[in-house]
Amino acid sequence: MNIKGGVILDNKQESQPDNVRFERRRFKRISGNYIVSYAPMKSEELKFDISQTKNISEDGMLFISDRKFEKDVVLKMKLRLPEFSDYVIVQTQVIDSIQRVKGVMYETRARFIEAEKKVRESIRKLVDHV
Repeated sequence: MNIKGGVILDNKQESQPDNVRFERRRFKRISGNYIVSYAPMKSEELKFDISQTKNISEDGMLFISDRKFEKDVVLKMKLRLPEFSDYVIVQTQVIDSIQRVKGVMYETRARFIEAEKKVRESIRKLVDHV
């Protein structure tokens, strides 16, 4: 058993399912591919691009984008979750956007700044169910 930063770690990392990472984040996240459409809020006309998430938590997500977004850009997002028959709309704030394939693919991290309680609860259930 290790004590790190006031948190006791019992080294049970091996017992975690493959799509759940052992980490110190405030919210547990899971790897998962969920359909997402996104558009910057400051655009005159919202033109949504479609992609998928790489992971998601109650606090935010990592998704693939076709362009780099600057830190703090606000995105309107349509997210498909298993619990809902239609997409849900959330607003996120970009934390960072890292190029993975030059000029073609970026991993964009964003945190939820506006999401209905039922959406956050659905994500929490999804993460806890794994």
